[in-house]
Amino acid sequence: MTRKYFNICIFFLAGVLLFGGCQKGSDSSATPTPTPTPTTPTTTVKTCIISGVSQRNSGAKAEFAITVSYDANLSTTKISVYDSASNANIYSTSFTYAAADSIRLDQYEYMKLDANKRVVLFITKSDMSDPVNSDNYRYEYIYNTGGYLITKNLYVNGSAIANYATSYTYTNNLLTSCIMSAPSSGGLKVLDATLTYDVTLSPKTMIYTFPDAFESYYFTAALNFGSRPANPLTRVVTRLYNPGSGALLDTWTTNYSGYTIDANGYLSAGTAAGDLQQGMASFYGKTYFTYQCQ
Repeated sequence: MTRKYFNICIFFLAGVLLFGGCQKGSDSSATPTPTPTPTTPTTTVKTCIISGVSQRNSGAKAEFAITVSYDANLSTTKISVYDSASNANIYSTSFTYAAADSIRLDQYEYMKLDANKRVVLFITKSDMSDPVNSDNYRYEYIYNTGGYLITKNLYVNGSAIANYATSYTYTNNLLTSCIMSAPSSGGLKVLDATLTYDVTLSPKTMIYTFPDAFESYYFTAALNFGSRPANPLTRVVTRLYNPGSGALLDTWTTNYSGYTIDANGYLSAGTAAGDLQQGMASFYGKTYFTYQCQ
């Protein structure tokens, strides 16, 4: 194309555009361009469960930590417990699912699950550091129709009557008290506890708050011991008694505060001050919670 012809074409097109743009009412019959409908972003709802509980009170390194590993179906595969006092893992076990309702931890320990995947039986030893010479422990867990743990029984060495039994009381689906007694010794009281909560906070998941979970607090972050509390703790008072005389032996008083909840609505940290609640020993001092989601 010659430059002259190119210029003529440009002049002709400019005239057409100018003429067309000046026609009166030239846009009266034009079809309006529809306003695009805004696209609502798709929200992905994730299921998250606790994968780590760590106490960090004097620096970035954990003084105590529980780490849980899961498979693709969020079934627990391994639990490790670290203690800075020994600078080593003080407990580690892999989960073998012998059947849909049976978990083998090692040659001495196993658990049975009900149809809702709640732990209903835990077979263990009184001292896993010396299992051969230890007593045989059989824990049974009983749940109410709402899915909350209401009774725990401990049978020692095949006893026909529970050696220890704990009854749990709930108010508005929150565990507010428990009493441990010794049925095989006439029902003498061994322990009682009262618990209060911050009902202004409702994280999506919480650790269990059983004050007497001496046998299971390694597992309560990962396994199903019934419905979990909807609110975090503010205070726990646990009292221990001499079963023979009924005399008070010790009192553990712990206050909980400083909770933070992450952007997804999960509890990320909290602080426990006062006495160590030995049934909830994973939550003490400044404690952080991490999650695995799918």
